[in-house]
Amino acid sequence: MASNQEPSSDDPFYRRGRAKRNSFADDALPLDAGLTEDDGEEEPQQFRRANKRVPVRRGTMPRKMASRVQNSLIVLLLLAVLGALVYEGHVFALSSWRFRVGGINNIELAGDAPNSRGAVLEKMHDVIGRNIFQISLADRKRELEKIPWVETATVIRLWPNHLRVIVKERTPVAFIAIGDQIEFIDAQGVLMELPSGVRSDYSFPVIVGTSENEPLSSRAARIKIFMRLMRELDGGDGTPAKVRYSHDLDEVDLSDPEDVKVMAKGGSGSIELHLGNENFLQRYMVFLSNVQKWEQERGKLESVDLRYGREVILNPDMHAAPPPTAAKAAKPPVALQKPPAKKIGQDKKRK
Repeated sequence: MASNQEPSSDDPFYRRGRAKRNSFADDALPLDAGLTEDDGEEEPQQFRRANKRVPVRRGTMPRKMASRVQNSLIVLLLLAVLGALVYEGHVFALSSWRFRVGGINNIELAGDAPNSRGAVLEKMHDVIGRNIFQISLADRKRELEKIPWVETATVIRLWPNHLRVIVKERTPVAFIAIGDQIEFIDAQGVLMELPSGVRSDYSFPVIVGTSENEPLSSRAARIKIFMRLMRELDGGDGTPAKVRYSHDLDEVDLSDPEDVKVMAKGGSGSIELHLGNENFLQRYMVFLSNVQKWEQERGKLESVDLRYGREVILNPDMHAAPPPTAAKAAKPPVALQKPPAKKIGQDKKRK
């Protein structure tokens, strides 16, 4: 009985089977026959399968990054080429004979250096035959400034194989007695040998009271006192003096910085003056104003001590002859001499 039950009319397969049994069996039903409008609706959203993305083939590096890498490679290539050129130029400059100092004629000595020219050329003699780019200019400068007469030195390379040496010499300010020798000394206390035949070209006093082993710092301190003495005797206030009294000094003794002693020209010869450590011009003017009177009264003076203000200590030269005024004072006065006999007898007769 159950098998004889007809299927529901809503069953699409039922309609198709039924249609075959009908007389209209020759007409084929379309494939979507029996489907309602709701049969073709999509499934709800929560049950949809995600759409499969189609893979797109892309490059391994972004375009901006690729541009940067390309520019970097170009820069590196240019730097490599430039480095190769610099290296080749460096090798050529150090190995080519064109840049070697050929002889003494390739060394130019500039500046006024009459007293150090020979010593400078002797110091530069060892650079002959060397490449100018392998010569240390700083080392050459230090070696040249070790020469006593050279205050500053500058060495310059000249294309292609010449060197120029610019020298500034020291300026002597006095003669100085070192042992048995006389040398020059500058304002910094540096000693310089006397070139032959130059003593007549300078008019300086001779500094004494220093030793050969004295350090430069101590000698420089003494020379500062000497320079102050010279300035005060030649004006002191910066204005040109009418008379340069420093030219009257033959010798300056700096053995005691607290008592500067000078040998000055007096009326009858050189006199040693004790000037202390200040007021040099004022004390020297006291000496000039009274030296003739002192020598007339005391004779030739050996030394004068001017360190005590208005009090002056005079030390006469005991080996010198007495002054004329003193010799006259030693003779007996005329009133005390014995009168002639004739005159005495006349006096008795009158009495």
